[in-house]
Amino acid sequence: MDFTSLENSSFKVEKRAFLPRTLTCTHCDMKMKPSKMEVKLENDVFIKLGGFECPRCKKRNIGLEEARKLDRAMVISRVMSKDFKMRRNLSFDGDNYTFRIPKEFIHDVHKRTIEIVPLGAKEFCAIVE
Repeated sequence: MDFTSLENSSFKVEKRAFLPRTLTCTHCDMKMKPSKMEVKLENDVFIKLGGFECPRCKKRNIGLEEARKLDRAMVISRVMSKDFKMRRNLSFDGDNYTFRIPKEFIHDVHKRTIEIVPLGAKEFCAIVE
């Protein structure tokens, strides 16, 4: 294929393009119905998702935003399990505790801000923004 002869093209993606209101089953070619589902993660942790279910074959699908929610829940579940650990020393500057984050965990960070979400008395999740 000669890529030099290809023309540039552009397209616009609608804001809600990845938040489907309807889906068609790829197996039955029927319109799927909106449904709520509960997915079990590790350690008896469940997450509720909105998706679609085929009335004939019972196949279930979710949209991109729900898939992102599931992905985050799976990461948090993995971190909360005791299989994945990393130890860091805490430093105290007289007012705050600090610790270093390995550079392998931070990709394409331009702003140096972190959102901290408490998960319990001694646990939190840090999200680099």
